Amino acid sequence: MVRRKWSPRGIALGAALLVAVMGTLTFYVWYQTESVKLGIDIGGNEDRIRELEQAIEALKTRKASLLDPARVEKIARESLGLIDPNDDEVIYEKRDTSR
Repeated sequence: MVRRKWSPRGIALGAALLVAVMGTLTFYVWYQTESVKLGIDIGGNEDRIRELEQAIEALKTRKASLLDPARVEKIARESLGLIDPNDDEVIYEKRDTSR
């Protein structure tokens, strides 16, 4: 049986093919890894967005309770000692409505 010898051209072609296959596989694995990382990041960011939206709603509720007119009046009367003005202390201005 006679064995064929590899020619330099055949060896170069085989090496080039091997490098191309390895490069393609390396790129594919890298691409899949990056896709998974991005998916994880997106999931984490969506969770963070939900948390922040809940915090915003809680702050809006707190703001509404702090700005409640009854609460503000109670603080004005008790803490600051404010009272309603007498009728003679109120000054009314006539507005010009001819415009």
